Amino acid sequence: RGTAGARGARGAAVKRVLLVSNNFPPTIGGPATFVDALGHELARRDFRVTVLCTSAVARDPDDAARPFVVRRVCLANRYRYEVAVRVALLRELARHRLVFVNTLEDYLCDVNRLLRRRYVLKVVGDTVWERARNLGATCLDVDAFQTDGLAQRSFRAAIERRNRAVLGAAHVVTPSAYLRRMVIGWGVPEERVTVVANGVDEDFATAETPAPRPGAELRVLFVGRLTNWKGVDTLLLALARVEGARLVVAGDGPQLPSLVALARQLGVADRVRFAGAAPRARVRELMRESDVLVLASLYEGMSHTLLEAAALGLPAIASRCGGNPEVVCDGDSGILVPPQDVAALRAALVTLRDDEALRHRLALAAHGRARGHRVADGVPRIVELIDALAA
Repeated sequence: RGTAGARGARGAAVKRVLLVSNNFPPTIGGPATFVDALGHELARRDFRVTVLCTSAVARDPDDAARPFVVRRVCLANRYRYEVAVRVALLRELARHRLVFVNTLEDYLCDVNRLLRRRYVLKVVGDTVWERARNLGATCLDVDAFQTDGLAQRSFRAAIERRNRAVLGAAHVVTPSAYLRRMVIGWGVPEERVTVVANGVDEDFATAETPAPRPGAELRVLFVGRLTNWKGVDTLLLALARVEGARLVVAGDGPQLPSLVALARQLGVADRVRFAGAAPRARVRELMRESDVLVLASLYEGMSHTLLEAAALGLPAIASRCGGNPEVVCDGDSGILVPPQDVAALRAALVTLRDDEALRHRLALAAHGRARGHRVADGVPRIVELIDALAA
């Protein structure tokens, strides 16, 4: 009986935590990298960690080397997935009382009606607005969408579903102060919303000092999913009136055919290369080969792409909206322009083409500011919030 009691005591001391995410390696991108880093840090602190993620593959060979369990729900068959992800969540929620949700909150809320687990939720954007924009159901920007009466009525069911997940969280984490304000606007008390900034991993960290640009031509880069709020159309329109500049578009998405057609119509197809979706190693190479990153989007929570570019000493021209001003300091580490302002974007490109001293100064400052944004920096705060659930 004494041995059994000791085993019970040891078992009670073990803290099991479930990390739920739609993105996990080998999927590329900041969210996937963050969840992996969080899992490693929790395991280092003697948590027993399980990651439940959706995946293009049922198994990944790298999972065996991780100090935690990875359970993948395969996306190969969408109809089977809808059932499988709910079953997997129900099974894992039954085994865990500590839960961190990076995405898939809709599914979690459906299943959690039975088990009522407390969870920490990371909010990286307004999923309702994103879906509405993707469907062409609204032309509003994300800020106007929050207060527009017609939009709020038209998408009431989706908004209520989003708010149920957010309001049901024990604590909400956002990557930017901008998103924190938005979440508070959805009704979450201020004391339950914490900003934990995004960061870059060691793949993009470099101690190399940015070098001056070789040659007179300005090499411009865009990296991201090609949706109708990313502003690539604005970039193409600006580029059409900037001689001595070339553009690489690294990404894929629903807007690709129309953007290729627009480049032809503007007569810049010979100066624009659509490189398709690129793995992280290739993105790093493209950033090293470029002179400026442009992100003229209508909305960003906190862009991993801007952070990664800065870490490599690549200055940015970004839209003055969302979380971008929290990453790019206008005139110091990059240039901010109004969203959808072709003239302002063109002027910024011309300035960096013609003023190499300024471009190099911005590159040096961006590289310096990026030192304060590492994935590992935000992990301890998340661990504290998860640990608080155990109390």
